[in-house]
Amino acid sequence: MEDFLQQGIALAKKGNYETAIAAFNQAIASKLKSAEAYYRRGLAYYDLGNIEQAIADYNQSLNLDDQQINVYLSRAEAFWSVDNIQNSLIDLQIVFSLDSSCEQAYKLRANICLKLKEYDQAIDYLKQAGKIYLERQDKESCRFCIARIRQIEQQKVAAQGGMTNRVFLQQIQQKVSQGNLAEAYRDCNWLLQLDPYDAQAYQCRSNISVELGEYERAQQDLRQAAKCYRTQGNIAESAKLERRCLELQLENVYQHTPAKPQIPHLVRTLHPQNAIQHRLYVLVGNWHIAQSLVERLMQLHPNRPEVWYWEKAINDFEPDRL
Repeated sequence: MEDFLQQGIALAKKGNYETAIAAFNQAIASKLKSAEAYYRRGLAYYDLGNIEQAIADYNQSLNLDDQQINVYLSRAEAFWSVDNIQNSLIDLQIVFSLDSSCEQAYKLRANICLKLKEYDQAIDYLKQAGKIYLERQDKESCRFCIARIRQIEQQKVAAQGGMTNRVFLQQIQQKVSQGNLAEAYRDCNWLLQLDPYDAQAYQCRSNISVELGEYERAQQDLRQAAKCYRTQGNIAESAKLERRCLELQLENVYQHTPAKPQIPHLVRTLHPQNAIQHRLYVLVGNWHIAQSLVERLMQLHPNRPEVWYWEKAINDFEPDRL
């Protein structure tokens, strides 16, 4: 019997589920009371999409041994997959009573909440799973929980008729393409105040800084975006941004960027020289970016008084909506 059981397990791991089921049949036939064989056969049926037969085998396994956490968890997942929420919740409650630190149960419970559109509860269960992973020093799984929580937060916003980060970023990109860099930069700041872990928002703000010739600020945002991707477990995208950051450090920026027209009446200074300049500096948070915004306006709208450009930059930057 043991040989057939191990043979079936090995076949199932390779994805040969039908052959594995035949081996489990032999194991069950050779020993009528085998909770393990019924459970393993149930898993194979589940992977083949035969949920009804999988649940039947889980039932048989639990009839022989009603203390198997993994079987209750597998049956809860099977019930959930066929929208039998009530029975899935009952099995999860049994799992929690047997092992309150079963992270897989918390994740499945979160999925049930999500199906019921109970977004806050789903987030709470994922936080509990993340806490367990953190205690076990399983950083990758903890990052998965963090990334999933962010996805659910966005689903909640969309379900409530609000604007998701993705849609808001698309609008920011449109403003960039139209040359409204000040407003786009301001919107990035606003979005990052709401969600300081939005890697794409950091990338977008970095691109705007490059347009303004502020490469050091662009590198800072790229590093922050890379850090966010690492936290989410997206190592490939993180490494890509790190390489881009290195490129900005190594390349001769001014050789690859069209020279800006000389504007004689705007002198580069280290600090704001008057009240209106200071006001723009406070809004932007970076003096070089403030000057770059004014210089860009001078190129777009020549032959205006200098104070007009500073006031225009302030009007573009100041939030005019919530």
